[in-house]
Amino acid sequence: MKKFTRTISGVTPLAVMTRPASCPGKCLYCPTYQDAPQSYTPESPAVFRARACDYDARRQVELRLHTFEDMGHPTDKVELIIMGGTFLAQDVDYQYQYIKDCYDGLNGVISATLEEAKKINETAIRRCTGLCIETRPDWCGTEEIKRMLEFGATRVELGVQTLDDDIYRLVRRGHGVKEVIEATARLREHGFKVYYHWMPGLPGSTPEKDLQMSRQLFTDDRFKPDGLKLYPTMVVSGTELERWYQEGRYTPYDNETMVNLIIGIKSVVPKYVRIARVLRDIPSKFIVAGLKDSLRDVVREKMRHDSIECRCIRCREYGHRARLGYKIGEPCLVRLDYDAANGKEVFLSFEDENETLFGLLRLRLQLRPVPVLEPAPDGNQAIIRELHVFGPEVPLSGQKKESAQHKGLGRALLHEAERIARDEFQSGRMIILSGTGAKEYYRNESGYRSEGDYMVKELKP
Repeated sequence: MKKFTRTISGVTPLAVMTRPASCPGKCLYCPTYQDAPQSYTPESPAVFRARACDYDARRQVELRLHTFEDMGHPTDKVELIIMGGTFLAQDVDYQYQYIKDCYDGLNGVISATLEEAKKINETAIRRCTGLCIETRPDWCGTEEIKRMLEFGATRVELGVQTLDDDIYRLVRRGHGVKEVIEATARLREHGFKVYYHWMPGLPGSTPEKDLQMSRQLFTDDRFKPDGLKLYPTMVVSGTELERWYQEGRYTPYDNETMVNLIIGIKSVVPKYVRIARVLRDIPSKFIVAGLKDSLRDVVREKMRHDSIECRCIRCREYGHRARLGYKIGEPCLVRLDYDAANGKEVFLSFEDENETLFGLLRLRLQLRPVPVLEPAPDGNQAIIRELHVFGPEVPLSGQKKESAQHKGLGRALLHEAERIARDEFQSGRMIILSGTGAKEYYRNESGYRSEGDYMVKELKP
């Protein structure tokens, strides 16, 4: 059966699972099973699919593509999501082979090298318009970022969980807030989108402390992630945390407390942030205590009843609002500036009078050059970290009345970003960290050229 919301944000998300492997961390809450990747259970849906393919990346991609197509979903704009433990801590040769195999699955042909597979994908029928990798803040150094750029990654999800060093030590996380700050800055200055995994309810915390730290995420310039995945702490069977629970050393928040906390978090999230998830996808049979069902619908209804509005990107997307029966107006250009990680962020969007979101662009201006590129001409370094138009996904060659895609909104956002960079910040060129499958768009539509792992264009006065 076709699930309309799967492609309602404009792309087809395709998740693949890496082979079971140990993780550098020893977190007491993390599921660890011999026949599943770290932090997942043997019966998690993505693990089931991966095991059926013997964890082969190409076969997983091909299987999901066939499933999507059988359900009637378009598959020409794919966001590839690499799941399973700390991928960047695995054998480096395995990492390159795994990513190449993913592209081979999209391309329908087997390439000799990763670079060849990426080049084919630039004009393939099924293009990788975005690639996401999950990692730990302490596994996000210069070498890891260099590899992610070579993989074609555009988004990185950091397992941040909290902003308290005492809690990090208590749960044996293995890093501190310092590593979070450094990883966030490093990713931003290279042009990546940055999401945080966030875990309210950890040992040593309280609902009040969780809400205070959630506010800090968006008031402290060292953080300010582009997106959040909210993972309320749950007690999973076989973990050290289960023993703590049985011994009375840890008690998870009750459902009402967690619902109210999630509402509090959603009410303070700025409009440039996307809340992608509100619960981990762990089968209920493995959950000893804590939440077992997603809170998204429960939270939405309670917020509506209490006249509290979430302004996150997902809640404002054109496709989701149209599906829920909102009255949709005409899009107008909106701009929001804020400081983050030693740079200025400009969040451009097309919205109607009720803040329904049709498309967005994230522009970053920074004095420091992108480390892997030759220094730009004088002036601020201008980097586009994301360009996205929402609504039901439209094939590359088509248009749909009910979608905002392929109607010139992306081009208008791009031109405005170039104007801001050139006229207001005296930037001599624009740099874009683009998904492999989106490079042809920038090349043909707006005159960008490839330079290393980026798309670049000189900005004429």
